[in-house]
Amino acid sequence: MNWETLLCLGDSITIGARSYMGYPEYAGAILEKTTQKKWNVINHAVSGYTSLDLLRYVDSSWSNLKETNPEIITIMIGTNDIKSNTNESDFKIAINLLLIKARLLQPNGNIILLEIPELENGVMLPYTIKMNERIKKFNSLLSDVAKNEGLMFHRFDQNENLFYDGVHLNNEGSANWGKQLADFILNLRTKK
Repeated sequence: MNWETLLCLGDSITIGARSYMGYPEYAGAILEKTTQKKWNVINHAVSGYTSLDLLRYVDSSWSNLKETNPEIITIMIGTNDIKSNTNESDFKIAINLLLIKARLLQPNGNIILLEIPELENGVMLPYTIKMNERIKKFNSLLSDVAKNEGLMFHRFDQNENLFYDGVHLNNEGSANWGKQLADFILNLRTKK
């Protein structure tokens, strides 16, 4: 069988906590149709995880993840760090350590750091729209880290209709972001 592996690291947004599937599975289905290859999608995400939780989860799953030989890794983490009031310097330490692990899993640098989505209208407590101020600061930090590390950085287009509760994607949102991710990956594979 001819296949490629997409490894997606994250939290409840990546896992698809309020939709049937997460955006990684939708991206894999689109990539399979477009590339005529099978796509082994590994959605290695857990609801409620902070960047430190994800780092430790990758550590505990290291052998299994290493054996998958991912061609592409995406990382979207930080929403629960905002909720937990993690300070920026601790977040940066966890992200940098997570990126070391990602580079060891994908030595060619095919790593896409994904922006933390801003919270939408109707967000449910304990989240508040005011948290978007911190999300912007964290995203600026992520953008700088990606630039300094020579990694790709991507922001999903979003609107409130794609969300179930202002934080988590609904089915339409997961499918939409899956298409956006697949398009981003396909653009990496074509000459411009």
